[in-house]
Amino acid sequence: MNISFWIDDKEFRLDLRQEKTDDILVTLEKKTYRVAVEFLSPDEILLNIDGKIHDVIVNTNATSYTIYINGRRFQIAKKSALQILGPKAAKLSQANVKTSMPGRIVKVLMKEGDEVEEGQAVLILEAMKMQNEIKSPQSGRITAICPKAGDSVETGALLFTIG
Repeated sequence: MNISFWIDDKEFRLDLRQEKTDDILVTLEKKTYRVAVEFLSPDEILLNIDGKIHDVIVNTNATSYTIYINGRRFQIAKKSALQILGPKAAKLSQANVKTSMPGRIVKVLMKEGDEVEEGQAVLILEAMKMQNEIKSPQSGRITAICPKAGDSVETGALLFTIG
């Protein structure tokens, strides 16, 4: 199993392999350690790393882990894939755009096969006597437009797909 984590914006990669002896082989930066684990409580464990004992306490909240190893404190931030890889990596290969409210399609501004930019209006939906531009969440090609001008749509109806 491979695990990546970041401390102060530096990435660390661990390779974990279970041994037949219930030990775990942990490889970090081309160095391998033999680790035995003893769980003392849900938050505290003892690690025997190559014969040296370490007391580890892990506290967690919504944004980070606080880890105490032999009394020394480490803070590890929890990051989403978007935070780790950046906004360009989060771009969806396909986006289905659905309506969040019932209404009537007033005008369809694009057609299937058209190239669209992120934020560009694709159609106009009238809901509660207001006209709303429904915009593309990403750049790409329109692969499907489901309703036509004049069609009524219900909440959750698929309006268009960007691929």
